[in-house]
Amino acid sequence: MQKDLVALIVSVTFLLFAACGCGAWERMKSWAGYGKDEDVAEELVPPEAQQETVMVDGKPYVRSKNPYWLTYPDQPEYIYVEKGREFKGMQAYLMDALAKRVAAQQQKAAGKAIPPDKLQEMVRAEVDRILREQGLGGYVSRTRDKAPYSGRAVAVIANPETPASYQGLNLTLATALADTLSRTRDIKVVPQERVREAVAKAGIHGKLSLRRNIQALGDHLGVQAVILAGVVPPEKGTSGFYAAEIYDAFLGNKVDSVVAPAGSDGLKPDGAARFVRDNGLRLSASLMEVDWFGRVEFLKEGKVYLNLGQNAGLKVGDRLRVVTPGKEVVNPQTGAVLGYTADETVGELKVTELLGTTGAVATALRGGPFKPNDKVKAAN
Repeated sequence: MQKDLVALIVSVTFLLFAACGCGAWERMKSWAGYGKDEDVAEELVPPEAQQETVMVDGKPYVRSKNPYWLTYPDQPEYIYVEKGREFKGMQAYLMDALAKRVAAQQQKAAGKAIPPDKLQEMVRAEVDRILREQGLGGYVSRTRDKAPYSGRAVAVIANPETPASYQGLNLTLATALADTLSRTRDIKVVPQERVREAVAKAGIHGKLSLRRNIQALGDHLGVQAVILAGVVPPEKGTSGFYAAEIYDAFLGNKVDSVVAPAGSDGLKPDGAARFVRDNGLRLSASLMEVDWFGRVEFLKEGKVYLNLGQNAGLKVGDRLRVVTPGKEVVNPQTGAVLGYTADETVGELKVTELLGTTGAVATALRGGPFKPNDKVKAAN
C-alpha cells in the first residue's frame, strides 16, 4: 500500500512538471533552497579564477577570495596564498552559518534587520567565543564530522631565514601570533624559551623548513605542528609581505600558508599585528588540517607514558595505534615527490590513566617493545 502511494505521488509530480514546463522546476528548486543553474555555474568559476600571481621567495602566490570577507570585520576581499592552497570552503561555510544564526537570533529578539557592520561585529564575537570556550572542536563540529581529537600543540618560530635587519620584526610577528593562538582552548603553544632551546639542540642542518628539521623540532618539543612566521623583504617593486607557514610535524610537510602584502607604509610592527589579527582565525582552523598524533614519552615498569592527555581530548579507555610514518615516494627520473605510503601500525595501546592535561599512561595490547618518540594515532 505504501509503495503504491509513493509511486502515485511520483507520477503526479512528474505530470505536473511536464505540464508546467521548466518554470515549475525552477520554482520547486527555489522553494527547496537551491539556486538557479546559472548560480551554480558562477560558483564554479569565481572571480579569483582570473588570478594575479606574485613571486614570494621564489614561490608563486595567487590572489584568492578571502573566506572571511563581509562576515568578519576589517577583512580584505582577496588575500595572497601559495598556489594550490587557495580558498577553503570549510571556513566560509562556518562564517556564513554563524552569520545567519546570529542574524536570526538578533532579528527575533529585536524584531528588525541588523545593519551589516553590526552583524560583522556579532559574528566575530561569536567566533571568538567558540574558539575560547569550545575550542577547535566546536569550530569543526559546525562544519563537518568532528575529528576524534581536537587538541593541537604548536611551536611558533620566528623564521631565521630572513635578513638580520628584519629579525626583530620576525620576532614581533611570531610573538603576536603565539599569543593569539594560545587564547584558543584546544591549542597549546610552546613557550618561546623552550623553542629556542630546541632549535639549538635538535641538530638543525640547512633550512629550518626541511622535512627532517621540522620532524626533529617536533620530537624535541612534543608538538603536532610548527609555524614559521616572518616577513619577506621588499624586492622588485613590492613593499614586502607578512607570512605564516604551518608544517605538520608528523611527516614534516607544509599544510597551509598565508601571505599578506605590507601595503604602502612598508613592513612595520603595526602591520605585523594587523596581519595576526586578520589571519589568526584562519590559522587556528588550519591547525585542524594537521595530522593528529602523539608520542611515547618514556616506558617504566611495563607502562607506556604519553606526552598528551586531556588537552588532546584523550579519555581513559581510548585505544591508540603505535605507527611508523609512511615513506616518501620519489620519481627516480624527475626527483618529484609523488606522495607517501600509508602509516604502518606496529602496536596498539589502551589509555589507563590521565596525568592532568598533558600526559597519560597506557598499557600495551599488542606489539612492542616501544621506545621514546614512537608515534601514536587514534585507532580507527
